[in-house]
Parts: sequence; structure tokens; C-alpha cells
Amino acid sequence: MEDRLTQLSKIKVSEIMVKDPLYTSPKEKISTTELLMVRKNIGGLPVVKDRKNKQIIGIITQRDIRLARFAMSLDSPNTTVKDLMTPDPFIVKENDTLRYALDIMVSKKIQRLPVVNESNEIIGLVLRNIILKTLLEFFQK
Repeated sequence: MEDRLTQLSKIKVSEIMVKDPLYTSPKEKISTTELLMVRKNIGGLPVVKDRKNKQIIGIITQRDIRLARFAMSLDSPNTTVKDLMTPDPFIVKENDTLRYALDIMVSKKIQRLPVVNESNEIIGLVLRNIILKTLLEFFQK
């Protein structure tokens, strides 16, 4: 059992991440971004500089949008992702371990972690549900 736990803790982020995840840009309208999240049934999106430069600069979640509805009017056509995103999100690299990603997610109380390459460009996304599925599969063996 101990060998299996060691094996589990060494799983690389690249083995469990969602590759080439959807993302948005800071200039995108909140209404467009929210519609994309609802249609794709996803809780949040990484925010990159622009379509050509995929360096991660933030993250936007449905929760961010819901909370902002109470604080300001999102009906304004001028509300953009930049207005509501969380800048400088926590990130991991593809060679980081599952345990490292899980440590960040639990300690920071987050459900998704962008995975970046050496240029800080988005290449993947680690989701809490994927980690839970991986753990479940491990215990079923």
C-alpha cells in the first residue's frame, strides 16, 4: 500500500490536466464570457493577455460574476472580464506533482489551477473533480 501511495503522490500534473482548456481575454464582455461558461457547463476560465499571447494574467469564475451582481450593475455593456477577474492566479507547471497541486488547491481553497509552460502560457487546467476522480480510481484498484 505504501508503494501505491508513493506512486500516487508522484503523478505529474500533465497526466491529469485538461489539455488546451478554453480561456478568455481581459477585454471580453462579461456577458459573452458568462454565456460561454453556462453553455459549456464550466465554473471558471483562465484569462490570457490575448489570442496570440496566451500568457495567463488572471482567472474568472461564475462565482466572481454572481458576487459582482450584488455589488454593481453587470447589465452595463461596458463590463469586461478585466473588471471582475482575479489577477495573478495560483499556477502549476506540467511537471509539478498531483500532491503539490492538491496542496495549493486545499490551502488556497480553489477548485481549478491553470497549468503553464516555461513562458507562462496556458497549456492546461487542473480541476478538483479530476483530482477526486483520480483518487477514486486509485482506491478502486
